[in-house]
Amino acid sequence: MAISVAALLCFAAVALAQTSKNVYSVTGKIASGGTKAKPKHVGVVFNYKISTPDNTLTSPVQTYKIHFDGLKYNTKGVAKGKYCSAATINAAASDAGCSAATHVGTGLVNAFVGGAGGAVDPNAKCNLKLDIYAGGPKSLALFLHGTPPDCIAQINQAIDAKLSTDATGGSLTFTVPPTLLHPVAGLDSGITSVSSTIAKGSGTKGVFTSTGCKGTRKVTVTFTAEDGTTSTAQSSAGKC
Repeated sequence: MAISVAALLCFAAVALAQTSKNVYSVTGKIASGGTKAKPKHVGVVFNYKISTPDNTLTSPVQTYKIHFDGLKYNTKGVAKGKYCSAATINAAASDAGCSAATHVGTGLVNAFVGGAGGAVDPNAKCNLKLDIYAGGPKSLALFLHGTPPDCIAQINQAIDAKLSTDATGGSLTFTVPPTLLHPVAGLDSGITSVSSTIAKGSGTKGVFTSTGCKGTRKVTVTFTAEDGTTSTAQSSAGKC
């Protein structure tokens, strides 16, 4: 590794007084169709990017709320009531014990590690794989994992993501633990991009169903940074 952790920590001490303002963009793709009377199982493609105006390290985002218009969830039918929770994965530091039937999606998380608001060092990356499981009746387990050289530190961490519905659609809400916000003590993990896909599933085994919406289906994300700053980004995920 071309840069040492000690060098990064020295740089962090200089960068502590600096701040950066995140700029967010989101994209999504969900099939059209479905009504409340005749729900349609759909897959969900969801991506987002984070940048800063001066191309410095992005600030860690602690909490996400992702809302999809016209969607409802049902994890009970995914694996006939079987689940693989974030707590189970974290206890084993692995998803090896999860039933394959509970696996519902994949993705990638790309980030750099460094001092708060500092310059990005291309050698200090933390790129993680994402595996998504039906975590419970009202949750998904988001398992992020990676090892050097893909990530500056070894990561095996699952997040409990809560599912909910309202009058206009469904949401996924989760809080990122400190081990992911700061994979190296004293340093920030600044995400640049995330891509994820949750499968449609076969028959009645999918997580999400479309119950219809008006016009364009929107995906809206509320990002809450570690310092409490809240921002919202919205995009079309296709026709309703």
